[in-house]
Amino acid sequence: MKKENEEAASFHQLIRGIILIGFMLFLFKLLLTNNITLLIAPKMVHFIYFTIIIFLILGVLLILRGTSDQKHQYQCDCDGKHSYPKSIVKSLFFYLLFILPIITGFLFANNVLNSSVAMNRTIKLGANSLVTNKSITVKNIANSQKINLSPNNSDSTSNNQIGNQPDPLTESEYDALKEKLKKENMININDNQYVPMMNIIQDNLKDMIGKTVTTKGFVYREKNFMQNQIIVARFGITCCVADASVYGFMAKGDVTTLAKDKWVQVTGTIEQTQYDGSTIPIINIKQISKISAPEQPYVFDVGVKIE
Repeated sequence: MKKENEEAASFHQLIRGIILIGFMLFLFKLLLTNNITLLIAPKMVHFIYFTIIIFLILGVLLILRGTSDQKHQYQCDCDGKHSYPKSIVKSLFFYLLFILPIITGFLFANNVLNSSVAMNRTIKLGANSLVTNKSITVKNIANSQKINLSPNNSDSTSNNQIGNQPDPLTESEYDALKEKLKKENMININDNQYVPMMNIIQDNLKDMIGKTVTTKGFVYREKNFMQNQIIVARFGITCCVADASVYGFMAKGDVTTLAKDKWVQVTGTIEQTQYDGSTIPIINIKQISKISAPEQPYVFDVGVKIE
């Protein structure tokens, strides 16, 4: 009986070690393919390196114990009784909870958040206005979350590169960006400056009316939208996709045939409109083109540094 218990313990240790190694390999795959930032913000990646090392060490130790002929005794100081699952069915069910995510992670491609997720998330129109999908209400929110690159990159129109994340602006840098946008007649909203630009346009809407703006995102529609209305939307994340919010500009024009989730680049003039009792910016589309989804489809909401 004692020998059977030892064999069972060795078997469970071996399986658990293999599972840990499986998770370690899956995380390593995400790092190698640069798909890790489709799940978490780049600033969190260094925690993944730490996790991989821990999983590797623990996995190897458990495999060595599971395959070793040496007898191991385990004792803890807690009052609870610890035991391995005794039946095959319980063991199979328990370990499948961990094995299936590893298998699906290796077999299936990573999906980008889309309209099906946006339907259940808060939609921030003009960044400082949000639409809750259940009640369809618009209200003002605080300007506590603004992002940008350093001033040296403030004119960049390139996409966020995988593995990079903008640093928060200081209050003086944010004010400088605001004054710059007020003076410009053409505004190109790039990925690295997405959230602060939306904040500025919303907060200074009267000064922005008539300016030409270019933005890109995926097509999203609310149920109560007219046929000529869409939201050019982006998902903004702080730490991971679990906290993702939907940012976007409402736009109007010849968009009836555009399918949802199709990525587009829109150029038009900024106007204002009333939506659910609040004043928000809307783009009167002058030019629209279909584009491929960027390598990094998300923008990052990292906040503003208080001086």
